[in-house]
Amino acid sequence: MRKIDEQKKLNITQAVIDLVEQDGLTNLTTAKVARVAGVSPATLYIYYQDKTDMLSRIYEIVKDELHDGLVSALEMVIDDLDQQIRAVIKFSVQQYRKYPREARFVQTLWNNPELLDDHAREYGTELDTVLGQLFQTILNSANYAALSESAFELLLATPTQLLLRKPEVQDKEIETLIEVIIRAIHA
Repeated sequence: MRKIDEQKKLNITQAVIDLVEQDGLTNLTTAKVARVAGVSPATLYIYYQDKTDMLSRIYEIVKDELHDGLVSALEMVIDDLDQQIRAVIKFSVQQYRKYPREARFVQTLWNNPELLDDHAREYGTELDTVLGQLFQTILNSANYAALSESAFELLLATPTQLLLRKPEVQDKEIETLIEVIIRAIHA
């Protein structure tokens, strides 16, 4: 069994993020990834079964990195569901601004779920995660509109979608948008 070279995996991850940013998903090939990462094409298959597996696992890793610190942000407002929703949205905006390339990568794949496997599509919203628990609480509450989890995810992602289109958007507009979202999801 081959030893996992963490530096090679990191190089592959960065190459995928760079290539998706530069060339888009449709032009992404394993040969390009290997070339940019400085590894042989065969090396990719040590770590990933195929392109879908590679995109899915990297999506999960980057999503974990972007969600790092979310639990702490939510612990400050544990008793108020509206405040938790605000905290999630503000945290997402903060992470987007701090890690724009990684956030755009996750958003690109989120908008192209057919390129991910089932596990990656569900990743981060399972009931054992803080976001999964928050969505379940919202869905079970009579105070919020009877929307699907996917609809709530889309609404909560609106500020980061705005940042994708208009990176220079001011905090005041983000704050206003958050308040509009909170009002919109109430029953």
